Amino acid sequence: PAPRPAEPVRAAAPDAPAPEEPREPREPVLRSVGPGGFVRQAPGEQQAPIPPAPPRRLVPAKPSPEIAGKTSLLDLNDRICKWPIGHPGEPDFHFCSDKVNPGFPYCVEHCGHAYQAQLPRRDRRPPPPLPFGGPRVR
Repeated sequence: PAPRPAEPVRAAAPDAPAPEEPREPREPVLRSVGPGGFVRQAPGEQQAPIPPAPPRRLVPAKPSPEIAGKTSLLDLNDRICKWPIGHPGEPDFHFCSDKVNPGFPYCVEHCGHAYQAQLPRRDRRPPPPLPFGGPRVR
């Protein structure tokens, strides 16, 4: 038999995309939400780390005219009354700052509110009944 002539070899062009095999459509990945609203990840699945928050710079607040001269938490010491006046969340919250009653954290007036004598046992009201019939006994 007669030898066949060699067929020219074609080199794959480097720019040409490789032929792709048809892929099956992937099913959507269902992620369950765990306690606290965090997304649970499947093993081997990685999520990009959350970048840290930028550092906060604390700027001292300028005292408003209505609270100027009132005692703040930073002004407290052993010689002034620590009785709070107002609600801590409000801007005009401050402390009494009168001279303390020796041996107590409050002035004489506020010691009268804070430290009240108990009534004798015979004059006290009985405690309210316990809910649901009282404590459990095993």
